[in-house]
Amino acid sequence: MSTYTQETNQAALAMAVATADRIEGTLKAFTHRPDAYPDVDAGTGPLAGIPVAVKDLIDTADMPTTYGSKIFQGYQPQKDAWIVSKLRAAGAVIFGKTVTTEFAWRDPGPTVNPWNTGHSPGGSSSGSAAAVGAGIVPIALGTQTVGSVIRPASYCGAVGYKPTYGLIPTEGVHALAPTLDHLGFITSSFYWAAVCHAIIARDNAIAAPASAKAFAAGVKPRKIGVYRSSQWAQVEGDVQQNFDAVVRRLEALGVECVDADLGMDIRALNTLVVDVLAYEARAAIHDDIKDDEALAGPYTRELVSRGATISKETYLGLIEQVGVLRAGRDALLKDLDAIMTITSPTTALKGLEKTGDASFCAPATLLGLPAVTTPSGFSADFLPYGVQLIGRADGDLALLQTGQWLSTILPSMKPASL
Repeated sequence: MSTYTQETNQAALAMAVATADRIEGTLKAFTHRPDAYPDVDAGTGPLAGIPVAVKDLIDTADMPTTYGSKIFQGYQPQKDAWIVSKLRAAGAVIFGKTVTTEFAWRDPGPTVNPWNTGHSPGGSSSGSAAAVGAGIVPIALGTQTVGSVIRPASYCGAVGYKPTYGLIPTEGVHALAPTLDHLGFITSSFYWAAVCHAIIARDNAIAAPASAKAFAAGVKPRKIGVYRSSQWAQVEGDVQQNFDAVVRRLEALGVECVDADLGMDIRALNTLVVDVLAYEARAAIHDDIKDDEALAGPYTRELVSRGATISKETYLGLIEQVGVLRAGRDALLKDLDAIMTITSPTTALKGLEKTGDASFCAPATLLGLPAVTTPSGFSADFLPYGVQLIGRADGDLALLQTGQWLSTILPSMKPASL
């Protein structure tokens, strides 16, 4: 499946270790790395020897899993999450656990942005995005309940892939809001995202690309929907300019670009997301923090408190709205290969106090549609821009192929070097 040999895999693992050793003191992407790794030469499977980082929201039987919380310091799960078991069976080397915001919400960890260390890497998959963006590993696991794969991948100059809702079992992943929770991948290229799609998301039911070279061309789209939304005036000017330049590039290459809609105003979509999330997060987190509330972060406590103000009757009405929107989601992409929008109204924020605005990621999450992001250039502060593509439900492979083609016409990015 991969063009890697055991020899190159061994070298790749050694390079990953050396890179992490060199920059981790500044990057702070990992909560845990093992003292030793298995013999790559003895590995088998389509991911044999490939180092994969795992977000610390995801259970690992041989490494601590804290869910980003002081409350769980020293906790050791008894078994791997489903996705970790799947990775091991495919021969992947679990390289380490990466920093997550607490319970995948908003209280940040210490990770910095690999392109500009004075800025946030985004969240909640902070460490995973930074580890890929810095060139340590080619694949890292993330989760997304609002924008926690797409936004940090974009902020760190990586490829992000959030599959169709429900495509990957979340067994062994700490819940935040089950109606919205997705597992996903942050990768160094669309090739690795497509390999993960075939091996993990589709359980080898489809063929993965035989090599990066075989996947290189991607598939050129015919017609792209352009989504700016009623919040476009609040998007920073340089982010608007980068996005508009991508649209012009597409049109210059013969791709038809038309205005698109996502079925509800973006503000209403985000309100619906946050209300559903708050109610379900209270159920998911309350018992974890009730005896140690002082150890929980302020954003976590605020979220649980907000969830307590939403009645069950109100919540059931919200879920009904979600069901109606998801039932009509395919019509949004009628005659379109994908819908394109920004990943965030800003580039990565200065400082580590906040992880950024996920409002433009929320629609795809709420609708359960697959989404990808690809780097699209740099700001004056040497921070990556990214554009997001949203595809049809269960049309993940087609979306990845479109994303790969798009990546070939945009500025290429090499991993950051701290």
